[in-house]
Amino acid sequence: MAEEFDFSALRSYLQGQMDLGDAEVFLDEPWTPKKRMAAPAAPAAAPSRPVAFSAPAASSVPPPHPASRPQVVQPSQPQAPVFMSDAMPAPRSVSRAASPFESSASLQDFYAQINNEKVYAGKTLYRYEGPEHPAVLLLFQAPHAEIPAGHFFESSVAEMLRRMFASLNVAPESIGVTFLYKLPESRNFPPLLEAALRKMLAKELSLLAPSTMVTFGEPLFHQVFGKGKNFMESAGTDMEFAGVKTCALVDAFAMEGDKQLKLLTWKTHLPKCSYFKR
Repeated sequence: MAEEFDFSALRSYLQGQMDLGDAEVFLDEPWTPKKRMAAPAAPAAAPSRPVAFSAPAASSVPPPHPASRPQVVQPSQPQAPVFMSDAMPAPRSVSRAASPFESSASLQDFYAQINNEKVYAGKTLYRYEGPEHPAVLLLFQAPHAEIPAGHFFESSVAEMLRRMFASLNVAPESIGVTFLYKLPESRNFPPLLEAALRKMLAKELSLLAPSTMVTFGEPLFHQVFGKGKNFMESAGTDMEFAGVKTCALVDAFAMEGDKQLKLLTWKTHLPKCSYFKR
């Protein structure tokens, strides 16, 4: 008589391996998964039954007679001293002359006006690239020296970002790009220059009217939002600058060659932001 063997343990092991599949196998970019397996729908939770609460019974003790209540004497309040109106100095109004670019009615006029500012002194500026009113505006600290003006979307980092935002249901043709400092120079910005650049950015945003702005890198984050915020705690969260919904992410050029930064962006930062939907 042939011996009988129990293969139940082996069968369970192999079934577990088959169920594992490759749902978490990613290519270099985590937003382009090799295969996604649909997760089983969670059973609907049973509706909770309302709990009835009975009101406490009214107290049977009658309130005290008004005559037996102790009288409380309110202390008299000291009167504030009265000053003569002519003894108080009138507040001094500080007038600030508006910069010419603040009254610009178009992007062309805006760039012409800031080109006359001392910070640029007539140099060739890197201007905005993209549609008239972008759904997503990419903001970088300064242009990359190896990418010619007007050709950002021909770069490899732009292709990477377009694929990422496509996975967030953002059409590539609806993305634009601009720069806080519009010259391809790496430099530290003194506080007065940062303030001037923020004011220029606010005016540029009023002309572009993007739905959402995304900043890249920790130095740019502090230049836009100041030194009082922690970058890693704020990255991916819902923020706002000059009335525009804003989300801060890690440096895109560093992200391009670092899979861990891509995973950090896709798995940790972007899920915090309610401005994008997968």
